[in-house]
Amino acid sequence: MGYDDWVRRETSRRRFLRRAGVVTLTVGAGPTLLAACGDDDDEGGGGGGSTAAEGPAQVPEATGRVDFLSWEGYDIPDALKGWRGETGVTVKSTYIGNHDEIQTKLKAGGAGAGYDIITYYQGYKPLYQELDILEPIDEQKMPNLKNLFPYFAGDEGNFWLDEDGTRTGVPWTWGSIGITIDTRRVKSMPTSWYDLLDPSLKGKISLPDDPVGQFTLTAHILGLDPGACPKASLAEVVDLVRQFVVQSESISASFGDMTTKLVSGDIVACYQGWAAMNQFAADAGVDSFETEVPKEGSFSFCDAYALPAGSDNADAALAMMNESLDPKVNAEAAVFLVGGVTVADAVPELPKDIAGLYAYEDIDALLERSPFYNNPPVESDEFVTFQEVQRRWQEIKAEADA
Repeated sequence: MGYDDWVRRETSRRRFLRRAGVVTLTVGAGPTLLAACGDDDDEGGGGGGSTAAEGPAQVPEATGRVDFLSWEGYDIPDALKGWRGETGVTVKSTYIGNHDEIQTKLKAGGAGAGYDIITYYQGYKPLYQELDILEPIDEQKMPNLKNLFPYFAGDEGNFWLDEDGTRTGVPWTWGSIGITIDTRRVKSMPTSWYDLLDPSLKGKISLPDDPVGQFTLTAHILGLDPGACPKASLAEVVDLVRQFVVQSESISASFGDMTTKLVSGDIVACYQGWAAMNQFAADAGVDSFETEVPKEGSFSFCDAYALPAGSDNADAALAMMNESLDPKVNAEAAVFLVGGVTVADAVPELPKDIAGLYAYEDIDALLERSPFYNNPPVESDEFVTFQEVQRRWQEIKAEADA
C-alpha cells in the first residue's frame, strides 16, 4: 500500500497503531525509547468480577464468546490467535471511532450492554468511576498480573487500582508524546518545546487537532496538572497554546496529516508529535524523521483492559486479559500497536531493534518526566473542566481561521 492510500484509510489514532512498525523516541541525551493510538458464535457464561481473595491466583475456565468494545486492533487478534485456538473462545468485536462511544454505548444499553471487555485511556478513570461503568477485577483469576512492571502493578494515580486496592483496569499498552522533526530540513533536534517558537520556524510547524492533548501537553510544560488545573491558570495555558497555533503553518486534522506535511516539506517540526510518525514516513521511503522528548518533559498515555458492569462472560474476559500479560503476547501486541510493553519479561521477547528503544531499565524515571494524567473533570467549580478545554480550543481554531 502506498503512503497516500494509507493516509486515506486512516480514521483515528488507533488506525495508526495498526499500521505501524518500529519507531524511535529519545529522551534528550538519555536512553532511547519505543513509543507510541470478530467471530460471532455461541455465548458462554462466566463469573462476575470481585475483590481479591486469599490463596494462589488461578485462571478461570474460558468458554463461549467474549464481546469486545474498543479501538480496532485492541483485540490483538494475531497475538491472541493461539489462546483462542486452545480455549475455543471466540471474540466478537465492536470497534469505536472515538473514546466517548464506550460510555455512551454502555449507559444507553443498560448494565453491561452485552459487552465483556472494554478499554480505557487512563485519563478517563475518574469519569468511568463516576458513571459506575467499571466492575471490580478479581485478581485471584489473573495470575499474570505478577508479570507487570512494578509501576504498572502499583496504584500510581489510582489509574488501575482504587485507593482501597480494588483493581478496575489491566494496563497493557502505552506510549509517549514528543517533538517530531524531519532531519532533512532541521539539522539539530530542539531541546525545548519553546524552541519551536523561534522566528525561524514561523509557518514551519504544525500540531494536531487534539484539544485535550494540546491542553495536557501545554499544562505540563507550565508545571500544571491538567487533571486539576486551577481555573485561574486557564488563561496562561490558552495563551501558550495560541502561540504555538499562531506559529504553525496550520492545525493538522490528524497525525497522518502532519506526517504528510512533514514528508512534503510543508512543515519541518511538530508540537505534540508522535514517534509512530517516524515509521509512517519510513514506509513511504522517508527515513529522516526523529522524535524526542525535550527537557521540559511531556505526557504519556496508557490503555487498560476493563470489565464492564454486567458482563455475562466475565471469566472468559478475565482469562483473555490475563493472556495479554503473557510475555510473548504482550511483546507481539507492542510491535503490532507501536506501543510499550507493561510486562517485564516481554522485553527479551521483543525484536532486537525494538528491545533497546525504551528505557525499560528505569521506567519510573521515564514516566516521571512524561507522566500519565487524568483528563480535566467534567464538572468543577475549582478546576478547568473538559468542556472548557473543548470550548477554548474551538475559539483558538476560529481565531486561526479568521
